[in-house]
Amino acid sequence: MDNKIQIQQKQPTSLALTELSRPTLAILNEDYPKVKTIDSKQEINGLLNFLITILNIKVSSEEEKLQLDKQMILIFDLIKTKFGSLTVPEIKEAFKMFVAGEFPNLKVFRMLDCLVVADVLNAFKEFRNDSLRVYDFKKQKLLIQQNTMSEEEINQNHQELLKIVFDDLKATGLSLDAWLLYDKLEANGLINISKAQKKELYAQQAQIYVVELLNETTKKHFHSAKIIIEDARSKIAKGKIIGSVANKCKSIVASNFLKEYLTDFEEFKKQIE
Repeated sequence: MDNKIQIQQKQPTSLALTELSRPTLAILNEDYPKVKTIDSKQEINGLLNFLITILNIKVSSEEEKLQLDKQMILIFDLIKTKFGSLTVPEIKEAFKMFVAGEFPNLKVFRMLDCLVVADVLNAFKEFRNDSLRVYDFKKQKLLIQQNTMSEEEINQNHQELLKIVFDDLKATGLSLDAWLLYDKLEANGLINISKAQKKELYAQQAQIYVVELLNETTKKHFHSAKIIIEDARSKIAKGKIIGSVANKCKSIVASNFLKEYLTDFEEFKKQIE
C-alpha cells in the first residue's frame, strides 16, 4: 500500500517477530521511550505528579511543599539513573499495582521517598521479568533463528509461508500472514487500489483494532488499559501509522487478490513468484 499505511519491515529480525504475540507488559516496555531518554519537563512533571496523587500525598504548609519538592528531585534522579530502562507507563503501572496490594511483600504506605520508589520499581521489574520470561525466550529464539538462516532455509520458510497463506485462504478467505506477500504483488502490478480506498480500509481496521485492544486489556484487568487505549486513539487521531493495523490492511488486500487462485497450489505460487 502507499506510504500512508505501510509499516517498514526491512530488517530480517522484524520479520522474525511478526509471529510473536506481544503481552500487554511487553507493549508497555517496547512501545514507549525509556525514562533515561526523556527530556520533556512536562512529561517528567506529569509522572511525578502522578506519584504524588496516587499515594494521596498532601502538604499543609510552604515548608512541607518545599521539602516535598526537594524529595521529588531526588526521586526522579533515582528513577532516571537506576530505573532508566523503564518507561513512564511501566512506572505508573507499578504504582497502581502497589496501591492495589498486588505486591504482597510490600506494605502500602502513604508516603513517598526514594526507598518506597526503589522497593516498588524493583518489585515491578521482578514481576514483569517473570511474566515475560516465556515471551522473551521465544523472542530471542526467533531472532537467533532468523539471523543464522541459510539461503536454503530462507527459501524453505518462504515456501512454508505460501502454503500457510494458501491453506488459510481456502479455509476462511483471509490470511493474516498475507501482508508478507503484499509488496511483491504490488511491485508486479497485480494489486492496484486507489489512495481513497486505502485510507478508507485503514480507518475501518483502526477502529476494529481499538475495540479489540480494549477487550484484551480490560479482560486481563490491566491497570494501564486506559493508557494503552488512549495512546492508540491519539495515534489514530494524529494520523500516525499503527503497524499491526497497516499489516492487516495489506493482508486483506492481498487475500482478496490471491483467493481467486486457489484451485491449484502451483498456480497460486506463480502469482507471487
